[in-house]
Amino acid sequence: MKKWRFLLGFGSETGQSRSIAQGMGDIASDQHQICADIFELDEVDKQFKLEDEPVMVIVTSSTGDGEPPSNASKFWRKIRREKNPQFLSHMKYTVLGLGDTNYSNFCNCARVLDRRFEELGATRFYPSAWADDAVGMDSIIEPWLQGLWGALKETLGKFGNSIDPIVNNLSESINQLNLTTENKSTVDRQLSSSNKLKSAEDSITYSSSLAELTTLTLPPKPTHSLAIKLIESSENAHPSSSEPQFHTSILTRRQCLTHDSAIKPVMSVDLQLSEEEFLFEPGDAIKIVCANDDNEVNLLLKRLQWLDKASHQLDISISPDNTKKSAKVPVHIPSMCSLRYALTNCIDIRSSPRKNLLRLFVDCTTDEDEKRRLEELCSKEGSEVYIKYVLEEHLSILDILNHFPTCQPDIAMFIEFLPSLLPRFYSICSSPLDDARCIRFVYSVLKFETRNGRTYERFGVCTNWLNEIEIGTKVGIQTRISQHFRLPATLDTPLIMIGPGTGVAPFIGFLEHLYLLSKSIDGFDVNNLNTWLFYGCRHRQHDFLFEEQIQMHQQINVLKHLFVAASREENYPYRYVQDQLRANSNELANLIYNRNAIIYVCGDIKVMVRDVRETIAHILQEHFDIPNIDEYMKSLETSRRYLLDIWS
Repeated sequence: MKKWRFLLGFGSETGQSRSIAQGMGDIASDQHQICADIFELDEVDKQFKLEDEPVMVIVTSSTGDGEPPSNASKFWRKIRREKNPQFLSHMKYTVLGLGDTNYSNFCNCARVLDRRFEELGATRFYPSAWADDAVGMDSIIEPWLQGLWGALKETLGKFGNSIDPIVNNLSESINQLNLTTENKSTVDRQLSSSNKLKSAEDSITYSSSLAELTTLTLPPKPTHSLAIKLIESSENAHPSSSEPQFHTSILTRRQCLTHDSAIKPVMSVDLQLSEEEFLFEPGDAIKIVCANDDNEVNLLLKRLQWLDKASHQLDISISPDNTKKSAKVPVHIPSMCSLRYALTNCIDIRSSPRKNLLRLFVDCTTDEDEKRRLEELCSKEGSEVYIKYVLEEHLSILDILNHFPTCQPDIAMFIEFLPSLLPRFYSICSSPLDDARCIRFVYSVLKFETRNGRTYERFGVCTNWLNEIEIGTKVGIQTRISQHFRLPATLDTPLIMIGPGTGVAPFIGFLEHLYLLSKSIDGFDVNNLNTWLFYGCRHRQHDFLFEEQIQMHQQINVLKHLFVAASREENYPYRYVQDQLRANSNELANLIYNRNAIIYVCGDIKVMVRDVRETIAHILQEHFDIPNIDEYMKSLETSRRYLLDIWS
C-alpha cells in the first residue's frame, strides 16, 4: 500500500507537545497508513525546508510571557522575519496550540504562528485549535484529532504527496486507507465476573461509570525506536554535565524565613556566581538544575526489580528495526551513564504518566483486571477519570506501578517514553546593584501526604533537593530574562505590586533596586516614587516574609503604601489581597485609569491570579463605568501595564 506523508513539527518546553506529536505520528501510521515526518520546529533548514513542504501540522505550547518554547525559537524568528508575502503560498497547514487560559497570553506562540502562516500565503486545510489546560486539554485535543484525519487525507490526495509514486485515483486511495483494519483503536475485553479492583467508591483503580463498558477506544500503542543495553559496571557513572548553556553557582546560604509554627516553611537561598558574564535584573527568574530524591529513586528501582542493575551503564542507540525518520538518541541522557544516574538526574519520574505510556503498560501487565483498568485510564471513554484520579492528584509513575503490581515495564520503555527532568523556575529577589555575583531567591517547602491515590509521602522535587544539599554544593543555573516584568524606565510611574506568599519575591528585588538607585544616581529622589505593595500571608506572626526589609523600605520612603492580608487570622478583616484591593479601590482606580500605573502580579496561577484580575476589573468598572471592561483589561496587558510572573 502506498503511504502519503506530511510534516509534523512541534515546539515543546515540558515534553507535552512532543508526546502529543509522537502520538499523532503513531495514529497516522497505524490507523491511516500515512507517514508523519516528526521534527522539532528548530530543525528547520536542517531536517526540513518550508519551501519544500506542501502540508504541515504544528503542535506547540508557549512559555514565559507567551514566548516560543526553547526548541521553537529559531523557527519563530524565521517566520516572523520573513518578508515575502507568498513565501508559503504553496502550503496547506493547521496548528494545535497548548496553553492555559489562566495566563494572559493564552496559546500566544501557536496563535502567532497560525496568523503568520496565513500572512505568508499558506492556507489552513483544517481549523486550528487551542487546548486549554485549565479545563482539560483532552476535551479539545480528542475531537480535533478525530476530524483531522479525514481533512488530512483529502488534502494529501489533492497533492498526491506520497513516499512511493503518486497515486492518481484519489477516491480509490482514500477507500484503501479507510479499509485498513490493522492496529484497531478499539478493544473488546470480556469483563471479569469478580473484579478484584471493584470497590464501593470510585478511585484510581475502579470507576463504576466505566466498569460495564465492553468496548473502549484506546490510543495507538507507541512504537519503539531505541535499542538499549545494560553494561555491567561496579561503580555508578557520574558523567559531566551535558548542558553547557547552564552556569555554575555555589550554594552559600540557606535560611528559614518562617516561624516554627508556620504551616508551610519558606526558605531563602543565596547562590554565588562563578562567572562574570552572568547578568540579571530584578524581575528575572532563574532555572535551577535539580535531581530526583534518592529515596524515591530507590523505591522505583526496587518496585521494578532493578536494584541489582542500578550501577549498570546504559548504552543507548537507534534500533536497527526503527522506522521513524525523526528518531534520535535522547539528548538529556549522557552517553554511558549508569541507570541510577539517569533516573536521578535525567528522567522525570515524578510527573504524571501520559496516556501513551499507560497504553504501553497494558501489555506489560499480567492480571486481567489490572490490564482492563489501565485500558480504561488511557481510553477516550476514561478521559475524565484519568484527569480526576491521575492528573489532578499528581500521581507519579511509581504511584501507578504500586496500584498495578503485576505491571512490569522494561528499562527501554522508561528511557524512551518518560520526559526529561526539567529545571525549575524561581523569581530573583535581589538586585545586581547590591552584588552582581550573588542571586537570592525563596521557595516553599512542599510536602505531599499519602492520600488520594498517592502511595508514598513525597516533597517537591527541586525544593527537597535544595533542602538536602550541603552548603558549598555546585548548582547549575540559567536565567530566564523577563522581557517585560521589569521596573519602568520612568521611575515616578506608579507601581502596584501584588504578591501573596513567595509571590512577594520579585518585589523585594524591585524595592532593593530602587533604594540602591537612589544612592547611586544624582538627583534621584525617593519622594517621587509611588509604590504600592499588596502582600498576603497566613498569619502575620508566623509567615510574614521579608517583614524587616519591607518595614525598612517603608521607613526610608522607597515603599509608600503597604497593605497586608492574613488568611488564617481570626477577626482580621483582610483575608486575601483582593480584600485589600477593594478597601483601597478609590486610589487604585485613579492610579490605573488616570495615572498610567503599572500592575505587577506574582504568585500561584490556580486561584489568586484569576481573582485579582476580576477584582481589579470590578474596581475599574465601578468607578469609571468602562463600556467594555474585558477589552480595557486586555489593553492593559498589551500595553505592558498588567504584568504577570506566575507559576502552576
